[in-house]
Amino acid sequence: MAYSYKSLLRKRVYADPLPERNESITPLPALNDMTTYRWVEFHQVERQHIYSTWDVSAMVFWKGNIRTHRGHRYLRLTLVDEQGTKMEAVAYGEQNMRFNNLLHEGQVYDFMRVGFAPTYAAPLEHILRLCADYFVVLSSQTIINTLRRTFWISQTPFTFMEFEDVYRQRENMFADVIGLVVYVSDIQHRGVFWRRPSRHVVLLDDSGHYIIVHVKEPHLQRHVWQWRPASSKFRTLAALHVKVNMIKGGVTSDEYSQFIFSPVCSKSYDLKDLRKSLRVAERRYAKEFVQSLVQEIMDRGLVY
Repeated sequence: MAYSYKSLLRKRVYADPLPERNESITPLPALNDMTTYRWVEFHQVERQHIYSTWDVSAMVFWKGNIRTHRGHRYLRLTLVDEQGTKMEAVAYGEQNMRFNNLLHEGQVYDFMRVGFAPTYAAPLEHILRLCADYFVVLSSQTIINTLRRTFWISQTPFTFMEFEDVYRQRENMFADVIGLVVYVSDIQHRGVFWRRPSRHVVLLDDSGHYIIVHVKEPHLQRHVWQWRPASSKFRTLAALHVKVNMIKGGVTSDEYSQFIFSPVCSKSYDLKDLRKSLRVAERRYAKEFVQSLVQEIMDRGLVY
């Protein structure tokens, strides 16, 4: 599955470098006088990209409200490019109102003359919620154009986060994970009006690690006929934009999360080989182990 939008061929542009900014407001480094600006995709961004400005095409996946922290106003967005890779974008100071009026969720744009900065160096580091090394800086030099070419978004991202790395993230961070469905619990709290129905799904990756996914509405009804068959046949499941929540034992879904059964991607083929290599006894042991693990967490009251 992919999403399409109409547009025209992109053109390479050349622009003046970003103006120098107050380091207390934005972490962009000083730029060279002669800088070439090129198109880049989010998964390609590395350290050398923070020294110049670039052009990207992306859809606004999520847009927050304008907020204030210690006297500085900012606007935070989540963008997704054609490879399905997400990256956060931040507009500081006087620019937040401009971008708040220009950008809308679900729309696709060409972002011209944007900067990249490492997430660990952001002055408002705590506001970032994606498990990523870099984020997009929208400045007064940034130009926004509506796309006029066909824009396809990949069903799955270019890369997924390892399960053991997810558990190292701080609370409420968002990540994309993929694995074999080993266990699916019954729906909890059905008919209890003061609690939201939910169920627990355990995934296994090709490194032998497990992660618990706490699934809430609307995803229970949206995939109501797929959970049980996925568990019995050890099918591959990609859980996208799920939130780290150690209180619930791993990650939990929200309204922007996506669950894709049997996705088509390179990681899925690796997991398919893993599924074929698992013998019946190993599958039975894995189910019994994770079922006891989930029950232990539930008994401690960590997943309610």
